[in-house]
Amino acid sequence: MKMDIKETPREFKATPKVTLKDCGTIFLDADEQFTFETETGKRHDLTRKEWGWYLSNSVNASLKKQGYKTAIVMSMLTGVPKIVVNLVEEDKVDEFLAYLEQNDSRVISWLDEWAV
Repeated sequence: MKMDIKETPREFKATPKVTLKDCGTIFLDADEQFTFETETGKRHDLTRKEWGWYLSNSVNASLKKQGYKTAIVMSMLTGVPKIVVNLVEEDKVDEFLAYLEQNDSRVISWLDEWAV
């Protein structure tokens, strides 16, 4: 693993209402994992494989147990449909839905609700 952390993050407009900060780059080799953690202790893993990436833990087990819901979302903000995957803290679903409304987006499916 190699990290390139920016001293001064690059700020850019992801949408007209959302500004993001690019804090740097993490380079992973195959079978390396990086874990992200919130101030409340919720965690999310990103794993590099030789064929690509595991972008998420299992949505109907690990993430659900940690208090996340997993949504497939369609954004129409740019006029061209864009599909994204969002992890939503269970106690912040109302905030998430308000965010989607403000950004011309909608939930296509909650993956954690699928029966297996």
